[in-house]
Amino acid sequence: MAARTRPAAVKPEFEVAACDQKDNSKAYKKTEHCVICLDDVDSDLMFNVERCGHRFCINYVKQHIEVKLVDGKIPNCHQHGCVFHLSIDRCGDLLTFNERSVWLQRIKENSIPLAERVYCPYESCSHLMSMTELSRRGSYSGFGRCFKCHGDICFHCRVPWHFNLSCNDYKRLFPSKYREDGVDDAKLKSLASLNGWRQCPKCYHMVGRSYGCNRITCRCGNAFCYKCGYLWRRLQPRVHF
Repeated sequence: MAARTRPAAVKPEFEVAACDQKDNSKAYKKTEHCVICLDDVDSDLMFNVERCGHRFCINYVKQHIEVKLVDGKIPNCHQHGCVFHLSIDRCGDLLTFNERSVWLQRIKENSIPLAERVYCPYESCSHLMSMTELSRRGSYSGFGRCFKCHGDICFHCRVPWHFNLSCNDYKRLFPSKYREDGVDDAKLKSLASLNGWRQCPKCYHMVGRSYGCNRITCRCGNAFCYKCGYLWRRLQPRVHF
């Protein structure tokens, strides 16, 4: 009796077709050329600027946002000749919490002309305000109150309120603290506010802290509290923590 031979296994046609389709999808995956980094990038990793439609790779857009915010500007479309800016809502998923806070601060700053910007002179606050709004709420003498911390300030001199002194007397007695138009001071206060810097109450040098306790020793030798901005009280250390 002749032995029966077992037929060779035949791979189903639908499996072959599925494998071919999978290979083709890999081979023909859509890519786009990023004109900034000059790489070919998967279309899924490209960012579309909402108002103008220009597209760049997400990695570049993240770097671009960071650089512009550090430079004190609102991120713009990097396409040559394009005048549109990026939208904070459109970029929401690309931003860290700090970057979003800085961006909102930049939007607020851009809404106020540079010479109109007044920052609260108290180191623990540095809130941004408009000279026009301060003048409307304050007095002719320059006396006003910070909208946030409610500290007494002189919005003419951009310093804490100088009791029993006119602005001219204050300028004459403390020329190093007085700013004529406040433009440079506004830029510095903006950076201080965004980075959490504190101003030495003795020499007025800006100090930044990376880590450590609240007791800071400035380069001038003066010790002050980084939390509240006032001179360090050796006999009452608990008030600084």
